[in-house]
Amino acid sequence: MRLRIIAIGALVISALVGSAVYDSWQLHEQLKAWNYRALGNLARALSSEANRNFQSVDLLLMDTAVWYQDAALKATPTEIEQALSARVTGLGQVSVLTIVDAQGMQRYRSRDTGRPLTNVADRPYFTTQRDAQFSGLYINEPIVTRSEALPALVMSRRLNDAKGGFAGVVTAIVTLDEFRDMYSTFQMNEGSSLLLTLDDGTLVARNPVIPGLKNDAKFPELALFKSGDAVDRVISPLDGRAKFVAALPVGNHPLIIAITRDEADALAPWVTEMRSAAIRTTLLSLLIIFTIHGLLRQLRKVSLGEQALRESEERYAMTMDAANSGHAEWNIKSDSIFLSEKWRTLHGLATGEPISTIRELIAAVPMHEEDRLPTKEALDEHLAGKSRCIEVEYRVLHADNKWRWIHARAKSLMDAQNRPLRIYCAVADVTERHEALAAKLELERRLQQTQRLESLGTLAGGIAHDFNNILGAILGFGEMAHQKAPPGTDMHRHLSRVMQAGDRARLLVRRILDFSRSGVADHTPVHIQSVVEEAVSMLSPVIPVGVRLRSELAAGNAAVMGDATQLYQVATNLCTNALQAVGDAGAITVRLYHQDVAADKALVLGSLSVGAYVCLEITDTGPGMAPHVLQSMFNPFFTTKKGNEGTGLGLSVVHGVVADHGGAIDVASALGKGTTMYIWLPIEGSGVPHFPPSPLRLTQGQGQTVMVVDDEAALVELTEELLASLGYEPVGFSNAEAALAAFQASPNGFDAVLSDEMLPGMSGSELAARLRALRATVPIILMSGKITPDLEAGVRDGGIDLLLHKPLQLGEIADALQRVVAVNARDGDVTFAKEN
Repeated sequence: MRLRIIAIGALVISALVGSAVYDSWQLHEQLKAWNYRALGNLARALSSEANRNFQSVDLLLMDTAVWYQDAALKATPTEIEQALSARVTGLGQVSVLTIVDAQGMQRYRSRDTGRPLTNVADRPYFTTQRDAQFSGLYINEPIVTRSEALPALVMSRRLNDAKGGFAGVVTAIVTLDEFRDMYSTFQMNEGSSLLLTLDDGTLVARNPVIPGLKNDAKFPELALFKSGDAVDRVISPLDGRAKFVAALPVGNHPLIIAITRDEADALAPWVTEMRSAAIRTTLLSLLIIFTIHGLLRQLRKVSLGEQALRESEERYAMTMDAANSGHAEWNIKSDSIFLSEKWRTLHGLATGEPISTIRELIAAVPMHEEDRLPTKEALDEHLAGKSRCIEVEYRVLHADNKWRWIHARAKSLMDAQNRPLRIYCAVADVTERHEALAAKLELERRLQQTQRLESLGTLAGGIAHDFNNILGAILGFGEMAHQKAPPGTDMHRHLSRVMQAGDRARLLVRRILDFSRSGVADHTPVHIQSVVEEAVSMLSPVIPVGVRLRSELAAGNAAVMGDATQLYQVATNLCTNALQAVGDAGAITVRLYHQDVAADKALVLGSLSVGAYVCLEITDTGPGMAPHVLQSMFNPFFTTKKGNEGTGLGLSVVHGVVADHGGAIDVASALGKGTTMYIWLPIEGSGVPHFPPSPLRLTQGQGQTVMVVDDEAALVELTEELLASLGYEPVGFSNAEAALAAFQASPNGFDAVLSDEMLPGMSGSELAARLRALRATVPIILMSGKITPDLEAGVRDGGIDLLLHKPLQLGEIADALQRVVAVNARDGDVTFAKEN
């Protein structure tokens, strides 16, 4: 815009200057043409006048010549002179009329000049007339006449005799003073002059007279104008100034009359007008420049204002965009709507979708049905003056079929009667806040569940430890009684039932302990596919005829860092649950595959980070689970089975094992659609197939003395009997102090030590350390019903040979003693026994 104004101003100034230049040029040409016309007209008028004068003189000469040829012989000299005088009467320009004979002697004059008649045979006009019979009129260049001794022009004609011979000349003298007097009557303008010259430019007369200018001065350049009728511009040789010249010949006479005017004087009005035009143009140009300057300043102010407004709008837009906010306006009176692009985007509306009224807006926004009524009530309350502003949150459906939460805050502009005129609204997408809140609640739920599980685990661990001692005595003595009972008797059958119940109780206690502990197992690379294959093979024989089992195991050599026995237990628990869910008819699908997780995601229990995983997927076609069952299925002791079908610890143990292995669990289930369990475990390289351990053999001792330490007297008695049945010599103690005193009395009297960890006063680990201080090579086996990471670390640091899990079976005791007593154990090599 500024450039356009400057360009327009430049064009206007250029037009003014161009117009002034054109007008000046036009005036110059007009003045020049006018001067040319004026000079030309004056020159023609003077030329005509001079021609008439010279014609009068020429007629006088011709008439006198004719008269004199006839009267010369008849008239007396007096009569001739009187006749000559009479003839010049009325011709004031002729000063003297003279008759000259053939010898050049003056014979007669029209008047007495006071000078004697003289011979003029040497004058140019005489010789010319004498030598040229038909010379006609001859005008001599200005000379000082002998008749009057004055500068003059001599006009002459030839006199012929009767035979046509030369008889003399008749002359008419026209003095230069006469010419000056005649032309001086003309009032010449300033800078103008009148010149009368001969053909060769010899000056005859000039008006005004220039002092010091000689009469014989010549202006040969005027001779160039004689043949034409034009006005031209020349440089005067007198003053060196440029002049306009109009020069014309005087009839057929050898004379030129010229009118000159100084160019500066002739063009003085043009110079004055040009100066005035220049001043006017300059003033107008300055006025235009000042006007443009003022406009530019005003435009700059407007531009700065607009720029400030744009910057303010940009800041507002950027602020709204940074806040992920949009704005809208509702003119209540005209029922017109304005929606910003961000407002449309946040509400899932197309950019060009026409929306002009509130009804069209309500119809266009895909708001959640549950949120329409609360939003309308908030608007109605505000319009009724019951609230200062509107602040609501609602959901809108976007093109990707996802619901987005919108926080809207609006306020109305009131009139003088406190009635709403306009409502201004600002909205922001708060979906992330709602998702974060939901995630927080989910994390809190998981934390509460984890805390409950930890509390239950702690309680279950304490109960299981005490129950282990009781169960150990029951199983130990029951096993010995069962071996001694005659087969086929009621006693043998009753003891078999007792042992079966004891095994179930032992498994229950082991599950409770597995649930309560964390990270106890020795984690090594486990070939996960061989573990799942083993679990599926164990499940196959017990599947009913109406149940189809399909396995798709494609994990390859993927290895999981963990404990094979615990992972086997996870697989068998889930397969058993699936089998119980389908009953006598249905299908079970076991899949194992490799999966790369590209982004973090949360599951039902735990979350997955970016990395490589194996997924154990077990699907059944059972009745599925209700939502409340899904929320509680991993809680300890929660079960939907009958009282004699389960304890409710299976999935709790699965959860604990999976968590210990750094994995996560996901569940998909719905009533009538079956259930799918997903176990995700991180891959740690590759591994070799896993094979189940060989059955333990009851190796007999060779009478070695074994110290037995346990705070339960029944377990001491039981262990002694078991060791004795294996060929060892047991020595039992019910507290650590008594055992330490006996060892101090005879350090070499014991071949091995079998001690419980949880002893009153002094723990088994402390006892082992003191025994090793007395004898560094004594084999020590530690037992515990609750193995924790701290205990595991203490066993490694204390150099204990074996750590066994209570309650013990006879085969475990036999294998442990054979390894530490019958074979020389390496110092510091600690082995942790595993359950069959």
